[in-house]
Amino acid sequence: MPRDSFLIFGAPRFFQEELKEMLETLRSGWWGTGPKVLKFEEDFKKYTKAKHAVAVNSATAAMHLGLDILGIGPGDEVITTPLTFVSTANVILHVGAKVVFADVDKTTGNIDPAQIAKKITKKTKAIMPVYMYGNLCEMDEIVAIARKYGLFIVEDAAPALGSTYKKKKPGTFREK
Repeated sequence: MPRDSFLIFGAPRFFQEELKEMLETLRSGWWGTGPKVLKFEEDFKKYTKAKHAVAVNSATAAMHLGLDILGIGPGDEVITTPLTFVSTANVILHVGAKVVFADVDKTTGNIDPAQIAKKITKKTKAIMPVYMYGNLCEMDEIVAIARKYGLFIVEDAAPALGSTYKKKKPGTFREK
């Protein structure tokens, strides 16, 4: 039976501080770049303890940019999880690479490192873990696999930006 009203998924809540900041930004004329974006990048870099931070419009754009910068494209394979938002696989396809799904751990819902290892071929260039429900994957194991096979790690960190794995923030694991 159809609903009588639209079901809102993730309705935003803005308080006075946020509204003031948004108005100030709109009035500044700097909507896509400028001093606030630079400050955000610097603050994010400090928060994550990453070497670099570049603001983009979405996690999809960030993952695409990451794959593109690493030169991943036609003929390459990227291992990821089938339990994710469609953008994870789409960005792999968009750069021309092949999506290779490795199964998840039934307890955590995150990609299973043992399954990653089984999927590696000569064409594999990267592993793209996704942090389901705010929980980071077993990154020690994934980093060890990436080092062993000379693979990049391109994280879909969107679901877990406030989380940590052994005092390390998501988005800061990168190998090869």
